[in-house]
Amino acid sequence: MKTQDYIDILRCPHCTREDKGVLAEVKNDWLGCNDCGRQYPIVEGIPVMLPEEGDKWLGVTTDDLPKIEEHDRFVSAAS
Repeated sequence: MKTQDYIDILRCPHCTREDKGVLAEVKNDWLGCNDCGRQYPIVEGIPVMLPEEGDKWLGVTTDDLPKIEEHDRFVSAAS
């Protein structure tokens, strides 16, 4: 799936109660919520849309978001 496909169908889990939560690509392999500023990585082609994941990256500047290759802990933590 392309990033735009995810943007079209997914919403921020924190903001959906209010019918908002529109996402945008903030960096390669990262989605960000236009309403609350939470950011979600796309790991191995799958957006990690867990509320606690968005909380973790809230307030982190785009330049400070890690490259997904550096984000291997997602894959190893699931094993």
